[in-house]
Amino acid sequence: MPGKSLDRERILVCVSASPTSSDVIRRAAKLSGSTGAELIALYVEDSESQNDAQEKTVHEHLDMAERLGAVITTVYGNDPATAIAQYARVSGITRIILGKSPGRRSFFTRKETLMSRLNELAPDVEIIIVPNHLQEDAQHFSLRRKLQKEQFTIGDLVKTVLILVLCTGVGFLFSAIGLAITNVVLIYILGVMAVALFTTGYIYSLLSSLLSVFIFNFFFTEPYYSLRSSPDYFATFAVMFAAAILSSSLTSRIKTQSVQTANKAYQTEVLLSTSQLLQKAEDKAAILNVMLQQLCRLLEHSVLYYDRTDGVLSGQPVLHEIENDHGFSQVDFHAEREAVEWVGRNGKHAGCSTRKWPQDKCLYMAIRGENKVWAVVGIRADNSPSIDEYRKNLMISILDECALALEKDHMTREKQRIEESARQEALRANLLRAISHDLRTPLTSISGNAAILLEDLGDLDDSRKKALYASIYDDAIWLNGLVENLLTITRTENGTVKLNLQSEMVSDAIEEALRHLDRNAARRKIVVALQDDLLMAEMDSALIVQVLINLINNAVKYTPENAGITIGAKPEGNMAVLWVEDEGQGIPEGDEDKVFELFYTGVKRSPDSRRGIGLGLALCRSIVQAHGGEIKVSNIQPHGAKFLFTLPIAEVEEYE
Repeated sequence: MPGKSLDRERILVCVSASPTSSDVIRRAAKLSGSTGAELIALYVEDSESQNDAQEKTVHEHLDMAERLGAVITTVYGNDPATAIAQYARVSGITRIILGKSPGRRSFFTRKETLMSRLNELAPDVEIIIVPNHLQEDAQHFSLRRKLQKEQFTIGDLVKTVLILVLCTGVGFLFSAIGLAITNVVLIYILGVMAVALFTTGYIYSLLSSLLSVFIFNFFFTEPYYSLRSSPDYFATFAVMFAAAILSSSLTSRIKTQSVQTANKAYQTEVLLSTSQLLQKAEDKAAILNVMLQQLCRLLEHSVLYYDRTDGVLSGQPVLHEIENDHGFSQVDFHAEREAVEWVGRNGKHAGCSTRKWPQDKCLYMAIRGENKVWAVVGIRADNSPSIDEYRKNLMISILDECALALEKDHMTREKQRIEESARQEALRANLLRAISHDLRTPLTSISGNAAILLEDLGDLDDSRKKALYASIYDDAIWLNGLVENLLTITRTENGTVKLNLQSEMVSDAIEEALRHLDRNAARRKIVVALQDDLLMAEMDSALIVQVLINLINNAVKYTPENAGITIGAKPEGNMAVLWVEDEGQGIPEGDEDKVFELFYTGVKRSPDSRRGIGLGLALCRSIVQAHGGEIKVSNIQPHGAKFLFTLPIAEVEEYE
């Protein structure tokens, strides 16, 4: 067959509400198993409504076919032979297996069986008939059996009467203006079609067809206001009744098909929107909540799920109940826990309408990934109409979409975890490398100067001793600041630092920072310029003091002796702006953002002999951003640099 792969044979078994359909399915499964063919179970759903017993039988047969390894498919159509033949052509079916069915005989055609029609419509497909051994009432159509399924309502009866009264009024109007009586016949046919359109079921269409003939006979044929008529009108009555029955039947069928089409379009839209919503979900809980909402829209049932993490199901389910539904108020979740655990371990269905724990009130299904079960979904199914196969297939598709989204989210988070681990490992390696390289100079200086003092203490004059003590002190202070920065930067990078935010005076933080500056700061002209002495900000004072110390010491390092350094602060909107301005060399063009990167030290050396390892400014940025502010640097004219950062202004309560 063109366009289809013939590597594997495909067998189609037709499923119906017939009691013998189960035997047909078993025969097809045996044939499929012996030949290695793919088995497809097809159910043709027409616009004719079925009773609850027939629907239940169909679902039982489809469930059995699924258990036997068949792929379940549902198509819609009022002509089973045409629907089966079309599906067989587009799906590459090689064999069709169906039960023996009685033929349909009309007034003008010979007896025609489903097999004979399939032979005409699909001559290239082998058709296998499984004989029926039971006499089935379902094979013999009767109007009585069809009408037994109809439900009588006062509202539809009132609609029927009003439409017939309206038609009679229009008929009197046509007679009064002299129109032909055939126009009145058309009015009643139109009325019958309106009854079929605005009421549910066939009983009102049949009733209106019969009444329209009697009303027409009573009011519009001679002798008037009598049911006695001339034999000439009998043919008119027969044609009128047949036309009314035919038009009502066609109208009812079109209405039913339009409802089915609208439902199918809505259900398909739910499936399509599910994919879009799942893509926007940010985590596992959001994905599962999207799944719950979409299943409730699709099934019009209350739905729940049990999350499954590391092979353990959550203790209580997450519920999503809809209006006008009994919900889960009468469900004993503790009693049904065994079924839930089994589904979580095996990834299969259990509960109501299955062979595993059929006494449970809920049907439980797994959201199953490639190698694990992510969650277990429960649907209240014991007191609700059966879910048709089309919606069941869509439900399974939604669960599969959810599983794919969960797999993707898990892979993304695992990738982020690996990247974060690699970044942390790179941070540790860089720290070790930087520390081992850049700590040699101060440690060597401290140990060397200490050795000189120990060995030659008596031979050194006071000025030489003082210089050695000062060198040891400077190196020790530098090492202490480095250790503080190392501890703080690792805490901020790991996210373990906790801010102790309080309303603090900005001037107090600046004064505290000035007490802990490098000894060389005394040889610079440091000026504090505050535009508001009472300016307060929300801050962790210890961390902000460390930011100020780093910025001021950085300015001391890169400015010559007797150069000016200005520390300022001012309010600006709802933020407090603090800055440190120096008269040093400035920032090389293009390095304004790089100076805040971890381990970036630039190409220019400071006037002293030590070279930093690029922690101070990176630490400043981390602390300021943790406070909800920002930090930046710019060059000033004629030379120098200005580091500026912001903090949220504290709200001061006024007391009377």
